[in-house]
Amino acid sequence: MKPFVIDLETAGRPDAASFLPAVEPPANYRDQAKIHAYVEERRTKQLEAAALSAETARILCVGILRTGAEAQFIHDDDEVELLRNTWQALETREADELFVTFNGTRFDWPMLARRSYALGVPLPSWFPADGRWPRRTHGDLFTLWQAGDRTETISLDRLARLCGLPGKTATGADFGRLWLTDRLAALAYLRRDLDLTHQLWLHMAGDTAPAFAA
Repeated sequence: MKPFVIDLETAGRPDAASFLPAVEPPANYRDQAKIHAYVEERRTKQLEAAALSAETARILCVGILRTGAEAQFIHDDDEVELLRNTWQALETREADELFVTFNGTRFDWPMLARRSYALGVPLPSWFPADGRWPRRTHGDLFTLWQAGDRTETISLDRLARLCGLPGKTATGADFGRLWLTDRLAALAYLRRDLDLTHQLWLHMAGDTAPAFAA
């Protein structure tokens, strides 16, 4: 099976704060300065994590890398159009191709689905709304690494380095800033993640991919 690598990048929406729960200081806090500092610190952490939730995030760019083809980057200022274009691109998967992600089961696919639900974009009929992907359709490197232990966790950077590949040069948290200030650098970051995911799939499952996907 040929890998059809998918990765997406998100950022917190400008209206994210209105969807966040109120920060309540500990009941034993009395000093107003201490209360203010506590609330500000917690709210900052909430906003930093906004890119990880479909309630407070928007998708900025979807990257696709297919065997023998140039990387494809789908982006649009209108997230509805971005989602429609993404589903159309994913519809072109051929029978001998396998969607490959890193942690796509828990992040990329749910984010695509939830943002589509929120914005009224129809999901394709082949999308498993219950998250139960046929093994012939989707291979998740994160799940592969867990080897049945659902408590195990690892980042793409750590897994790449462990497997002797170059790691990441930045983090997803930087993507939103790069997208606004240096679009080429942002796309280069996403391209690196696509390449790492592709190389890891070949390293971990390349020879056995047909069996894994059976």
